[in-house]
Amino acid sequence: MTDNQSSPAQETILVVEDEVFARMVISEYLRDCGYKVIEASNSDEALTILKHIEINIDVVFTVVQLPGSMTGFDLANWMRANRPNLDVVLTGTVPTAAKAAAELCDEGPLPKPYHPQVVADRIRRLRAARASRGRR
Repeated sequence: MTDNQSSPAQETILVVEDEVFARMVISEYLRDCGYKVIEASNSDEALTILKHIEINIDVVFTVVQLPGSMTGFDLANWMRANRPNLDVVLTGTVPTAAKAAAELCDEGPLPKPYHPQVVADRIRRLRAARASRGRR
């Protein structure tokens, strides 16, 4: 591991998922992978966390159809404008969401229901890509 790469134990994932069981499963899985996980059940909770720039977050994993004052897309756009160094993974079941999500995250949205291993793999690839861009 190079100096520019960080281990999962040093990285924090914000999981924004309104379905309690799904949020528990993915959060626990990511913790088992060595990540620190912060949980939010809606866009308003997520935004409150994200506005505290002293809270170190590396990746936000959010569903597209999200309760609160913002959708997952709106939240991703807010992050792009206000916290541009964050990686975003969107997930959802809305077929029309694919195009818009592709514009907000490098690999497009993950289909929901998602498998925790697929989420963890996507996060690893995002972090590796960001680390390699930082070395150029």
